[in-house]
Amino acid sequence: MIIFIMLTAHFLADFTFQSAKMAQKKLVDFKFLLYHALIYAGIFLAGIFPFERFTRAIFPYIIIICSHFLIDWIRTRIEKKYNSKPVIFASFIVDQILHTSIIAALYYAFDLSDGTTSLSDHLENSQYFNRFVILLLIFVILWDAAAVFIKKLFAYIITENSGDQDDSDPQIGRIIGKLERIIVSILILCNQFGAIGFVLTAKSIARYKQLEDKKFAEKYLLGTLTSVLFAFITTIVLKKFL
Repeated sequence: MIIFIMLTAHFLADFTFQSAKMAQKKLVDFKFLLYHALIYAGIFLAGIFPFERFTRAIFPYIIIICSHFLIDWIRTRIEKKYNSKPVIFASFIVDQILHTSIIAALYYAFDLSDGTTSLSDHLENSQYFNRFVILLLIFVILWDAAAVFIKKLFAYIITENSGDQDDSDPQIGRIIGKLERIIVSILILCNQFGAIGFVLTAKSIARYKQLEDKKFAEKYLLGTLTSVLFAFITTIVLKKFL
């Protein structure tokens, strides 16, 4: 269960507690990169030490924090030097793969599952706590991480004019996308796959007139399919651990 707590801490620190403005300012101002590293260190501190013995967790913790800062610093340098859509999108994907891979590798390398505290042992005996951690991880990924991924994907494949227009769109559209993923995830967890069609139908009806515009329809279809696919993959994979 420690690995899921560590991943939850990562996604909370890297997405939920990192605003879009901070992510942009990291590219031009080094101090914002330090702010993010400190926030990440604080959240990870709260996410690992209550559940893992200090002597067992201190070295993995230091490696995770230092590697996170180094990867983010390299990413900012690359994006500043090669300011193009493919590079920015690829750097985001590689960035997340490296972060999560390092966390998983350190979990197994230091055998963190055997260094748990009495609090962790007590909580792990409760099936409700285990379920809570998994469900929280699903929620954090679908609410924030998926939203950032879809935004990066749109910036990569949509033309300049469309991308600018997307940035000026009201936040309500993004909130609808987040709620859509959460609802789809809940339906999957309840094995109500047939009801997912009603969710997508209701969303399409609300956009019926706009779908007559081919460009909007393509953009809408891309966003919806990507959003639903993200919800399917995340929920089905993590559902196995419930």
